[in-house]
Amino acid sequence: MSGVEKRFGGVVALGGVDLELRSGEVHALLGENGAGKSTLMKVLSGAIAPDGGECRLRGEPYAPTGPVEALESGVAMIYQELNLAPELSVGQNILLGREPRGAFGWIDSAEAEEKVSRALGALGGGELSADTLVKDLGPGQRQLVEIARALVEEAQVIVLDEPTSSLSAEDTERLFGVVRTLTKRGVAVIYI
Repeated sequence: MSGVEKRFGGVVALGGVDLELRSGEVHALLGENGAGKSTLMKVLSGAIAPDGGECRLRGEPYAPTGPVEALESGVAMIYQELNLAPELSVGQNILLGREPRGAFGWIDSAEAEEKVSRALGALGGGELSADTLVKDLGPGQRQLVEIARALVEEAQVIVLDEPTSSLSAEDTERLFGVVRTLTKRGVAVIYI
């Protein structure tokens, strides 16, 4: 990101911000409330369009028209308020809205199972079962489901919005372990 600008009316939220991120790196964005951290990451994740500046991904111009396009490009943002369906299973949540389809539009169960298994395996631990209902998970495990959702789309950049604010010390350590696993695989992580 180079010279990124964003205004909301007369308020300058971002005034020429630069950010460079490489594969396998972890960055932390620190600052007071209103400093523009979340706004910058919303630009990166396609949630809002910048008013100026340039974004590049893998050396190519990058200007997603929304979060779905950003995710398809390999950039995922996981918000503080998790976006999961508690009555569905872990596997169903991971694929929700992105279920692989077969010849007649039916869900391809074998491919779905393989994608969920691969995403959960990429987290580096076997603590989550695809069949467990999300409502039966703790906050840390729910956050892992959100990360697995990003991994199904093979995200190469994952933004975590204040990920440890509601986690126990044990869940925080588990999250840090997952981040270490992801960075070893070349995923870049940004913490707000």
